Amino acid sequence: MARTIILAIAVIACVASLLQNTAAETTHVVGGDLGWQIPPGGAIAYVTWASMQTFAVGDILLFNFTTGQQDVASVTKEAYENCNPASPISRKTTGPAEFSLEAAGDYYFICTLELHCTLGQKLAIHVTGPAPQPSPGPSLPRTPVNYTVGGNIGWAIPPGGALFYASWASFYSFFVCDTLVFNFANGTQDVAIVPKDVYETCNINSTIAVFTSSPVTITLKFPGEYYFTSTYLSHCSLGQRLAINVTGTSTPAPAAPPPLPPPPPPGNRTSPAPVPPPVQPPPSRQPPPPPPPASVAPWSTLEVVVVVVIFCTKGKG
Repeated sequence: MARTIILAIAVIACVASLLQNTAAETTHVVGGDLGWQIPPGGAIAYVTWASMQTFAVGDILLFNFTTGQQDVASVTKEAYENCNPASPISRKTTGPAEFSLEAAGDYYFICTLELHCTLGQKLAIHVTGPAPQPSPGPSLPRTPVNYTVGGNIGWAIPPGGALFYASWASFYSFFVCDTLVFNFANGTQDVAIVPKDVYETCNINSTIAVFTSSPVTITLKFPGEYYFTSTYLSHCSLGQRLAINVTGTSTPAPAAPPPLPPPPPPGNRTSPAPVPPPVQPPPSRQPPPPPPPASVAPWSTLEVVVVVVIFCTKGKG
């Protein structure tokens, strides 16, 4: 019996530990929708992606790539900085590939195929201690966020074409009341809000609004899709265009209190019914007291003499 109890406790402890570790793990898809490839605009794409993540011990990196066209190698910091694939710590050639982050510290990854690392296909991340457990308390309201379009590159004809701004947008979630900031050199660029068909065809025949003075700050006031481009010749077709999707507020609005019942019409108001007086309990009935005993009058002297004579006479007889 004791052996069975000990075995059951061990199994429960093992399952609890497994559940705790599983709940704490986060899988990070490297590059988001871009995946693992030569990024448009160089290594800044993966630097930007990594800056938006929080990596903890137990998390997993997932590299999505086409087998035979890419690979991924875990390397030293020196190999990462010099794009030297000669002596990788480990290398995986079949996509998708996973790497478990088993200890805190810095991790470095590159593609070992020719020129891929030099063209920006490399990733450096920092891993902190064990993943924090989710707080049971209520989530705080999200404050509006300012997004600088294109990061350090800003708003310009991007290296790598339209994929650059598509990759940039895939790293973020846009909500109502957030703002987009477009930085560009005045006189060389502008920002136009356009319909979807203009964005797709780059035929700048109609615009919703055009802004020519940098920086341009646009507040996302409504949920839905937004499309931006430049009206300068060939800028749109060369990739200077951006499409984003804006969702509603990140935290639901508090529920309104229920409405109060309407007051009765003035003509139908009735006076409140009178409150009946409290009912008094009937007085308790007590049995009538017994009548006092009858008083006995004292005997007269004559009566005493008569009694004595009678008593004496009977005694003689």
